[in-house]
Amino acid sequence: MNTKRVGQIIREAREDKKLSVKDVAKETNIAAKYIIALETEDYSQFPAETFALGFLKNYASYLKLDTAMLLNLYRGEQIEESQAPLEELTRPTTTPFSLDRNKIISLISIFLFVISAYIIYISFEDSNSGSMDEETAEVGSTVETVASSDIPSGINFVSQSVPENASVPFILTEDRGVSFSVNNQQCKMFIKGVSNGKANLGFNIFPEKNVYFFQTAEGEETILSYRIEELASLRRDIRVVTQAVTEKSAKVLVTLKEEREGVAVKSPVGDVPIQVTLFFSKPSYVEFVLDGQMGERGLVSAGEVKHLEARDRLEIKVGDGGAVEMVQNGKERSVLGKPGKLVKKIFIRKPNPYDSTQSIIGELGE
Repeated sequence: MNTKRVGQIIREAREDKKLSVKDVAKETNIAAKYIIALETEDYSQFPAETFALGFLKNYASYLKLDTAMLLNLYRGEQIEESQAPLEELTRPTTTPFSLDRNKIISLISIFLFVISAYIIYISFEDSNSGSMDEETAEVGSTVETVASSDIPSGINFVSQSVPENASVPFILTEDRGVSFSVNNQQCKMFIKGVSNGKANLGFNIFPEKNVYFFQTAEGEETILSYRIEELASLRRDIRVVTQAVTEKSAKVLVTLKEEREGVAVKSPVGDVPIQVTLFFSKPSYVEFVLDGQMGERGLVSAGEVKHLEARDRLEIKVGDGGAVEMVQNGKERSVLGKPGKLVKKIFIRKPNPYDSTQSIIGELGE
């Protein structure tokens, strides 16, 4: 079984061919700093992941390596490093001690995390000691409002739909939140941290910058309601039931509740959200942007189905157009693009030229 990583494979292939970094840069027209970045797996040097993938493909082809294998290995490494395993939500948080090197490193990391979390917790308690006695509208949870706190950087939001009369589980980790639509409002939920068995969750309504924080423990229920002053723009209640909490993650069950009286969406006929469903027959890299907010970004497996919804603008980027079929607002199902080719689609809402009371959904460039 090959346990080598992408950087090691391409570096050893270059050295076997007696080539220097300068030689490769001259032959491939890839800047030396990007060649070094690929070999050291310092992907932060690239403006975007698409550049890293493109340079890796060209470099592997030049070295006469298995390009498809390397790209799949790269994607697997990125997924492994960026997403916390779901098993973390159900397994015990402590394990028997072993002298295994990886376990020792993990224990040291956990120790440092606990110390940092404790320091942050003490600072948090000191700064908010005067406001902890306020009554809240939630059931079994503690709520804290931060009036001027933006969404933390470094969180990757995955778009997910919450249908009527159904509860949907969200997995929230330190670097992964969830974006979902509530009556055409784009909402985001993420975890800020965990202390004393309680998860500190953040909730944001786009395009507002303020974040509403609330604390919740396993088994507790929280109602995010437009009746709460800080959530006055919310168009309907959202029920959040916490199913599990670990040191770095939380699993919550989200359900849409009653609509706000008097503000149900009263759109003109034909004024519907931009709705796109994607069917993946093969693995493909994707990026979704919903009303200016980054949604999912990464590798999607074969057989998956993605339901996307936006109010005014939906951007879709797919690495392999032939691997995906699309249905847009009920239109006929069709292949997104050519096999192996990058495809970008942008759908926007625009005025109906024949009826000023309505809007239509069109594709940019049509």
